Amino acid sequence: MSTPSQSSPTGAVPTPASATLLKPLEVAGFWLAVALPFLYLPLIIMGPQSVPVQTALAALIGVHAATLLVGHRHRTN
Repeated sequence: MSTPSQSSPTGAVPTPASATLLKPLEVAGFWLAVALPFLYLPLIIMGPQSVPVQTALAALIGVHAATLLVGHRHRTN
């Protein structure tokens, strides 16, 4: 015996809730990863000589790495 398919009346396969919830995070992560390098310029031009600038640069690099991890699966299609 076969089991009935769980597709919707339109024929579309239902998307898991986790994929639906993660998609906006992937999109945001991707575009933040694209935009964040522009924030490096002022910090590098000022020169990382003071502790607050060094801290900001280190935090920015950490946030950029996190956005790269979150957004690396984003596809535009």
